[in-house]
Amino acid sequence: MSALLRRLGRLVHSLYARIAVVYLTSLLLLSVAAAWIAISQFDQLEREFLQRQEIDLADNLARVMRPGLDAGADSDAAREIARHIASINPSLSLYVLDAEGAVIADFTESACGLGGRVERDSLEALLGEDPMLPVLAASPCGGRPGIFSVARIVHGEGQRPGYLYVDLTSASRASMVAMLRTSSITRTLVAAGLLALLISGIFGLVWFALLTRRFSQLTTAVQRFAEGDYGERVAVPRDDEIGRLAGAFNDMAGTIEAQLAALRETDRQRRELVANLSHDFRTPLTSLRGYAEQLLERDEVSPGERKRALGAILDNADRLTRLAEQLSTQARLDAHDRPLACEPFSLAELAHDIVGKFQPQAGKLGVSLQVVGDPSLPWVEADLGLIDRALSNLVENALHATPAGGWVRLELDQAREGVRLAVVDNGIGIAAGEVPLVTQRFYRTRGSQARGEGSGLGLSIVREICERHGMTLSIDSRQGVGTRVSLLLPYASGRGA
Repeated sequence: MSALLRRLGRLVHSLYARIAVVYLTSLLLLSVAAAWIAISQFDQLEREFLQRQEIDLADNLARVMRPGLDAGADSDAAREIARHIASINPSLSLYVLDAEGAVIADFTESACGLGGRVERDSLEALLGEDPMLPVLAASPCGGRPGIFSVARIVHGEGQRPGYLYVDLTSASRASMVAMLRTSSITRTLVAAGLLALLISGIFGLVWFALLTRRFSQLTTAVQRFAEGDYGERVAVPRDDEIGRLAGAFNDMAGTIEAQLAALRETDRQRRELVANLSHDFRTPLTSLRGYAEQLLERDEVSPGERKRALGAILDNADRLTRLAEQLSTQARLDAHDRPLACEPFSLAELAHDIVGKFQPQAGKLGVSLQVVGDPSLPWVEADLGLIDRALSNLVENALHATPAGGWVRLELDQAREGVRLAVVDNGIGIAAGEVPLVTQRFYRTRGSQARGEGSGLGLSIVREICERHGMTLSIDSRQGVGTRVSLLLPYASGRGA
């Protein structure tokens, strides 16, 4: 019972109930308005029909009353003839008007029209050619305007002009009441109107039920989505407002689902980052601690051992420094709301600076490092700090991937869109199946894992720097032959080729 009451309560407060109430109320008001307009127009039509039918009645009665009117408008002879006419048709009211429309003879029982007046314009309108019916005029005895028949007459010994006015208002009212009571057409029209009202109401309620059913389906889908069913979608059978709303919900749901997947992937990467950082920091820190303890615990250390221990400590400190710089650059790239600090600079000068920075490391590894290209190439425009970091990562990776006796080159050449820089080496190369993966965050090739090198951030940072600048990173590598990594920087404004 309580469940039924809850369902009824939801139905009463539902969109369907509100639409149904508005629709039925509007339908009822429209029906009342249509009925009122129909009755008023029907009454107007009845007046027009009766006035058109009796338009010559006053002329006919004027001919009948002419002997009495010749004796005088209010003579006994005229009254006798008027009583005879009233006995035949009691609904008629006869008046004699002067040339200005004033009542000079009233042949009704109450004689309420004496002293009254009928608008002469109305009289002349009905007497004109092709009058627009119905022509209404106020009755001499008062009341709302009604239909009449009028004829021009002369009366009295002086044959004064005037009008014989026949008031048909009582006749029209009697005709209207009789028609409403006894007309089968009227009853049929009333029955047809009520039936049409009933059918329209039922059809409208069914149609709104079908219409709001799609809203109900959409509401159910939204509720399921809110409860955690992120795969919930709504069918879009038609391209109407509801269909477009359902399509918008599907798009929104797809976007939210993709964002949730991205959040889950970010959380996975965060956990992987913590694990990788723990390992990457623990290894050099352990080495640092070991060499430091060795120097502290031994009282006598030969100069060679001290030099070797201090060199290992510096190498591990450099490794920690590089890792910290990579993490700082990664954090800057993850802050997407931070704008790029783009400026014009010479890419050739930057390449020479980087080569100079890595020349000691290259000499220690026994690798030849040089720049190949025209130093007078046009300037480019980009974020100098990020491009420096990207090229440094590429050079550092190339040095570690190249055995002693090999070479690493920074090749510069001019293209139509800008200046292309490529870091080329003849090192161990990358397996074909790993080339698409090396730019993923924390991915390390099998070779780097075997050597215990790398953090999996270097090439991912380079890729993200290129994406922030709208540039394309191209990697071409053959295992055992070498690797070529290139990127194209746009010309600086006003400094193009």
